[in-house]
Amino acid sequence: MDEWALHAYVDGELSREQRAEVEALLARDPEAARKVADWKRQREVLKSAFDGVLDEPVPPQLSTALRPRAARPRTSPWLAMAAAILLLLCGGLAGWFLKGEAPVTVADLGQQALEAHSVFAVEVRHPVEVKGDDREHLQAWLSKRVGTAFAVPDLTEEGYSLLGGRLLAASNGPAAMLMYEDKQGQRLSVLLATPGTDVETALKVEEQGKLIACTWQDGKLAVAVAGEMARDPMMVLAKAVYEKIEG
Repeated sequence: MDEWALHAYVDGELSREQRAEVEALLARDPEAARKVADWKRQREVLKSAFDGVLDEPVPPQLSTALRPRAARPRTSPWLAMAAAILLLLCGGLAGWFLKGEAPVTVADLGQQALEAHSVFAVEVRHPVEVKGDDREHLQAWLSKRVGTAFAVPDLTEEGYSLLGGRLLAASNGPAAMLMYEDKQGQRLSVLLATPGTDVETALKVEEQGKLIACTWQDGKLAVAVAGEMARDPMMVLAKAVYEKIEG
């Protein structure tokens, strides 16, 4: 079955008969079921982030613009309706951005890295979407989706091999997640996103129980390295990622 059918299933765009076919496939195909579950989680994250936009009040200046004026020439009601919808969407989106919720910050990415690591690092069969032996495709795919080129760091010298990676929904768009593992089965996650700014920040450390994340922004790319370990070994790994991520 083509992937478009799985996407259409997640989006609720199939007929009853088609849904039955897809559900039968999911019952016998764990890989397809995992993909659908991942897409549903990403859909919910995006839904929770953007659903409130249309509920926000229209700014006063836009409300004024929508009021009819006596001297204004008559226009088609369809054009007026289209203009009203456009202004409403622009006002809602502008309000959402002005509240400062759009740009992901280094602190945001650190928290997201900790949460993503706690979810996917425990997965035995499906910790990643694309395996590490397809590094070239993984790097090209995730660079394109994140919106800026980066090199998948080689952490072999640090004792970690690349398991692979996956695409995540961050607070304001796509984020790339790379996962590594050492010989003892200890896993390390690297999260990458583009905050929409071009700055450099100092290294920040965030701890949550036994988990720790080091985050920074270097130009257009924000990076978070997360794992379950002490601060000193994490700092060593973060330094290695920083040195190797630009190729």
